[in-house]
Amino acid sequence: MKKCMVISGQYRTFDKTWPKLKEFIDINQLDVYAHLWGVSDEQENLRQFHEVKDRLQPKRIFQQPTVGVADEFNRIQERILVANPKGPNEDKLAGNASMNYSRDAALQLVNQEYDVVVYCRYDIAFRELFTFNQVDRIITPEEESYNLISDIFAIMPMSMTKSYFLYKDYERLHSTPWEPEFLEWLRNVKKYPEQDVQTHIKTRYCPHLMLMRNIIMNGDTYYITNLPVNLQR
Repeated sequence: MKKCMVISGQYRTFDKTWPKLKEFIDINQLDVYAHLWGVSDEQENLRQFHEVKDRLQPKRIFQQPTVGVADEFNRIQERILVANPKGPNEDKLAGNASMNYSRDAALQLVNQEYDVVVYCRYDIAFRELFTFNQVDRIITPEEESYNLISDIFAIMPMSMTKSYFLYKDYERLHSTPWEPEFLEWLRNVKKYPEQDVQTHIKTRYCPHLMLMRNIIMNGDTYYITNLPVNLQR
């Protein structure tokens, strides 16, 4: 069985997390593909690139400056706010677009077929190491799931990456009403409280619910379990 990891985002606490992350990669025999956001300090930029490259030894790595693409994320946010206005809220549409872009960019680096894909961030800490074999659904941790689904770490069949890596559908998912089928699933299968359903419809652009919607509407399945991972703040 062939397995890989795609890792994306900002460097953040990678100086602390990398030893356990590398152990996890090694014991599961994962090929690594990495997308890394650049920073404004060129010396620090180079340091971060080489630390990721030397420590994780990815098959492919791309460090991308935020100049240019950040403007596009802001334009996406503006269009969503016009198409589906919800008033003042706590959700950061441009920031979440950036996160999903980096995740998708890492996946685009994968240039061969795998059975299983692991998604990870640079600031993921492993409380304990674990191994896995074949999986038949998208498996996510309880950490950062907020009674919905977590988007910090996942293990999935490669055939289901279209549901988890959703940047191409990001604007559509936030700009359009929920499908009646998804609403029915949310109420009757997920049994999400009606008060929370209405809160999300009227005032939230929640990335966790958006991810869950995409998985369900693509006909895929997910499972939340106590994977021993968390964010290293």
